Amino acid sequence: MKTLLLFSLLLVTNLFSKDVILDTTTSLLWQDAPINKDAPVTYKEAQSYCKYLKIGKYKDFRLPSLYELQSIVDYKNYDPAILGGFKYVESTSYWTSTPFADDASEVWTINFEKGTTSTKAKYYDRHFRCVLKLK
Repeated sequence: MKTLLLFSLLLVTNLFSKDVILDTTTSLLWQDAPINKDAPVTYKEAQSYCKYLKIGKYKDFRLPSLYELQSIVDYKNYDPAILGGFKYVESTSYWTSTPFADDASEVWTINFEKGTTSTKAKYYDRHFRCVLKLK
């Protein structure tokens, strides 16, 4: 199943743009560009970037939920633990839009070194990846 998904990701990527990957199983369009590896930012900065991102005819990008970001983790891989096809990934924490119920100043993150989850304060700099749900 994962192999088929990876093949689908790679095939569909070429139909849209070199800066996105489409997961045909979830209909999520993921940004995959140098900024996803090279530019850690605060939570607020990441939200703003995604809000104004436009790739081709696609807009209305956002930060992914914890569940959505976990869907691209590949626990068979290490450093980075991400599905094949993604070129721009740092083996560190990435923001999600999922708030931490115990502390409103924190949100859940995923570390792509091993695919682990943790919470981080919104004012720290972390990496991010924008996503769009296709209809």
